[in-house]
Amino acid sequence: MGTTFRKGFLFCLFLFICLFHVFPSAKAEAAGPRTQQLPGRVLDWVMDDQNGYIYALTEKGMLLFIEASTLSIKKQEPVSLRAYSALWRKYAQRSVTLLLRDGKLYVPSETSIDVFDVKTKRLIQRAPYNGLPFGLLGNKIVTFGKQYGRGKTTYEMYMWDLAAKRQTSRLIADPNFFSVFSEENTLFFDEKRGLAFIGRNVSIPDLAVLRLSDLKVVKRVSYQGPRGSAPIHPLIVDGSDVFFAGRRIDAGNINMVHDCYNGPVLDVQGAYVVTNKAVYDRYTSAKINALPFPTNYALMDAKYNLYLIKEGENRIYKYPLPADESYYVRSSHYAFTNVPISHLAYDSSTGWLYVLSAEDSKLFVIRASDMKMVKEIHPGPQPTDVKIDGGKVYVALSGATKMAIYDAKTMRFLGTVPLIAAPRSLAIGDGKIFFTDNSRTLTGSIAVYDMKTKKQWRIPKVFINPLIGYDEKQNVLYVGQEGTSDHDLYAVRLSDWHVSQLLSFPGGDDAFFMNGGEIFYGKARINPAQPGALVAAEFPEPLRAASRQYIITSRAIYNRATGTKIADLSSEALLATAGDDGMIFTYRKVATNHYLIKQKLSQ
Repeated sequence: MGTTFRKGFLFCLFLFICLFHVFPSAKAEAAGPRTQQLPGRVLDWVMDDQNGYIYALTEKGMLLFIEASTLSIKKQEPVSLRAYSALWRKYAQRSVTLLLRDGKLYVPSETSIDVFDVKTKRLIQRAPYNGLPFGLLGNKIVTFGKQYGRGKTTYEMYMWDLAAKRQTSRLIADPNFFSVFSEENTLFFDEKRGLAFIGRNVSIPDLAVLRLSDLKVVKRVSYQGPRGSAPIHPLIVDGSDVFFAGRRIDAGNINMVHDCYNGPVLDVQGAYVVTNKAVYDRYTSAKINALPFPTNYALMDAKYNLYLIKEGENRIYKYPLPADESYYVRSSHYAFTNVPISHLAYDSSTGWLYVLSAEDSKLFVIRASDMKMVKEIHPGPQPTDVKIDGGKVYVALSGATKMAIYDAKTMRFLGTVPLIAAPRSLAIGDGKIFFTDNSRTLTGSIAVYDMKTKKQWRIPKVFINPLIGYDEKQNVLYVGQEGTSDHDLYAVRLSDWHVSQLLSFPGGDDAFFMNGGEIFYGKARINPAQPGALVAAEFPEPLRAASRQYIITSRAIYNRATGTKIADLSSEALLATAGDDGMIFTYRKVATNHYLIKQKLSQ
């Protein structure tokens, strides 16, 4: 019996030791991401969902076959990358592109493109290569190049036939091709449309469309930004969308921008868009979650696992897609949001406060009585302005060429209106919607949408970052300018679209809005009905909002009738809105916290 007891005791002790060692490691893995050290800095990588692998090319000239489930490196294959390493260091961005198609991996080296069979992981062909960006067109590897001779430069398209193993070329006669050709191009050949998309990575990146039938440049668009100088701009074509320069662009018309993100798009997987800082919903523009750290290397697999490389560490991390964050916390007198706010509007007839976050592409509808959020809406990319008119709510989407419309009582979505330019601010009157087009560098125009005829046109004058307001009594559109040393005020007579300058005074803060027939511009209160004394008053602080009773500046609340100060604000108001029911709402940022504060002064 003693022997049996001892055996049983030893077995239980053995089992306890095993459990002690197994469970802590499992807990540790669940607590953090799976990770793997890489043998060098990665130039480019690509996901193979079908076979469950990631293929990565390092600066040291090593092709890595990484098992996605475990992140273990199953094979390393050396390639020559001397020229590409120098090019990559020179431009500080990816000049090397790995391509995966139909079970084959295309890897550019110094003088050739190595073609691997991904199932066997073996090299099956080597194609000659001129060292410039390449793409795939059917069974051909395609690059562009230039030739010098007889005092002029010509451009050609080179095609290596993988089946015949021979190269042919076509002359590009279009004289406009020189403006889109670059050693930092990213290419995608769309066989169905018969087009080549050519992205150029410069400080102001541009995208061109080359028609393959006659090699003509049919379109070229420059995109301002995004965010920083010479960022990485991968070119991704997925379905009817082109992702480039931090934007979701219509593949059928690259002038049409559907979405704009706060950084370059690194990968697209179904309904998800992965940028260098966050994951977004592709169709609602909602920010799903921020990445654990900023990166220039991100992939997502078909199961929505994120693979990120932390640069400087040469380490890959694997994360499951995080759940949606809570964006909003409330109380009866103030609201706290963890997203920055870009615009406020208040409708006293419904008692609803409209709060826009352009950065997170959100519209919060808040009930003013208890500051409870009624709805959280994703109207589209970068909403920047809200106007309420005729029982409808109009939302300007500056990250796209459209505006969204909702029912003012129910906030039911009524649809979108395609516009000729990306709108930043709105003004409504005389059966028309006026919107500013600030897509040009430093300058901008004002466009008009006729709600009855559905026609659109631009007012024939260019302004500097225009700000607009409509006066119903005068039937005049007033225009201010943002970011200028002087504040110039213009009037646009709608009967004949005549533009006249009313005044100019020293600039500063760029606030511009209308209320009760008066214009509030910078620190000035302007009465356009009094030509002899346009500036009725000037305030010591920048103006933020006005109602029938009050004028709100960044630091105080004033009586509108007398101009006397009623109360100081406890902190600077970055934004404000007010209603004729006496409600005042201010947006303030204290440290890293964002607050909406509701006030109703005692009479």
